[in-house]
Amino acid sequence: SEREETENGLCNTDTMNIPIRIYIWWILLSGFLTVSSAKGQITPSTAFYWENPYYINPAFVNTDASAYFSLSARKQWFGLSGSPVTVFGTGTYYWEKYKMQAGIKLLNDKIGYLNSTDLSFSYAYTLRFRGSFLSMGLSLGYQLQKADRGDVMIEDETDPALDNLFGGKKQWNGGFGVEYIVTPSFRIGLSTQHLFSFFREEASIFGGTNYLYGRYRTRILGRLYRPSYRTSASPTTYDMEWGLCVKQTAEAFQVDGVVSFYLNHPTQREKFQFSLLGRSIGEFGFLAGVKLVSDMKILCSYDYNIKALKGDARGTFEVIVTYPLFPTKCVADGFRR
Repeated sequence: SEREETENGLCNTDTMNIPIRIYIWWILLSGFLTVSSAKGQITPSTAFYWENPYYINPAFVNTDASAYFSLSARKQWFGLSGSPVTVFGTGTYYWEKYKMQAGIKLLNDKIGYLNSTDLSFSYAYTLRFRGSFLSMGLSLGYQLQKADRGDVMIEDETDPALDNLFGGKKQWNGGFGVEYIVTPSFRIGLSTQHLFSFFREEASIFGGTNYLYGRYRTRILGRLYRPSYRTSASPTTYDMEWGLCVKQTAEAFQVDGVVSFYLNHPTQREKFQFSLLGRSIGEFGFLAGVKLVSDMKILCSYDYNIKALKGDARGTFEVIVTYPLFPTKCVADGFRR
């Protein structure tokens, strides 16, 4: 029954009215985005994480499917030789019976001759509070960084510094996070990535980063086609989502904002997607995506930095593929299929 679905795990299909003060809160935060400023470049952890918040928060639990996989490739500053190239993948599985999730994340980031890798595992547990949910997660990772000999011009093979350069650096790291699903349409999260880096005296492979974010989703347009054209009981609808994230590192402070539009086809939720992104460091971007067979989703994004000194350093291109397995009876964000 619907009541049983609601009482098990993250299932909650009751649509709730959000007070007007939430709209006011989002307007104020969006205004803050336009006047904020920060220094530093985008790190691998900020590459359209809106599509997969698990990348920055081990407590994030996907409410559409028990298993969720994501793969992304990002070329920063397209056209500039030696610019960062990032490839990362994630996989999670949620056990509804035990209210727990296990996950794995693999990241490879290459900048010039330096090649950095991060392999981490995570565990999350969820608690239910009368229609809302609290998820708590921990992660532990092993990181490796070394130089590619073929990309380095060596004048003196006997230089002792080469042993450190090509020998590589190895470090352990960890993180934690919490996410609170206030209503089926509104969730907020707090997380710390690469926690051990905040306490190291020597240089870390990946710097510590703190995140505070919120997301709100609403239905903006209902039925589009007459009932005779529907292939299921659900009409074609349009959704809109706002997101805001405050990011803090040891050297920088940054605010990101995103607005997404979704077209829900009668047979497939989020069939088409279009998103607009802004970052307080002077970057703007867009993302477009489509769902294919078996809910596999392909998305392409492009970012443009208006503050870049060189034209070749302005553009960043990324391709994202997501694939959910074993759909649950839950309906994410409070909308019925």
